Amino acid sequence: MFQRWFAAASLAVLGACAVQQAVDTFAAPEADFPGKKSFAWQGGDIVLSRQTPPDVVASALARIREAVVEELELKGFVETADAATADMLVSVQVNVLRRAVEPEGRVGAPLPSQVLTASGPPTPAASELPRERTVREGTIVVFVEDPASGRVGWRGLVNVEGRVSSNEAAIRQAAQIARQITTQFPARRTGP
Repeated sequence: MFQRWFAAASLAVLGACAVQQAVDTFAAPEADFPGKKSFAWQGGDIVLSRQTPPDVVASALARIREAVVEELELKGFVETADAATADMLVSVQVNVLRRAVEPEGRVGAPLPSQVLTASGPPTPAASELPRERTVREGTIVVFVEDPASGRVGWRGLVNVEGRVSSNEAAIRQAAQIARQITTQFPARRTGP
């Protein structure tokens, strides 16, 4: 019985972690991206609210690039290294900032039944401030430009807020979101 309950709880937690973010997309009406064949990667920009080691930023850009390129190739497009001959130019922008969130505070003194328990942990004094929590807010944007006009013809973005335990977890989450954004890009037309 316990094993079944544990398996069900584990699947529920995994499902909650895999919840899709809402992707906001824009497509210029004159852009015919399904009729295009090739794309060139134009790089990306990561803006953080505090100093982050350059190797972490480079790793994040590499993983995001890998996710976006893989999705575009699955949609039938071919990557080219020469931006001058590419039908589309692809880039990303990631903005992340940290902010402190104040937890719900206590008003007044705790009840005597909360403080005077033999087995419970000691309750902090009413004058003690609750600990702050830090959350990361971010926006990940994938841009697809038309090289002929120099204009953005397609854009997909996701705003996300959450707490991650490490830089590696943040990089993994950013790459997953970039992949999810790119799945919204139209597939290449294969017919006439």
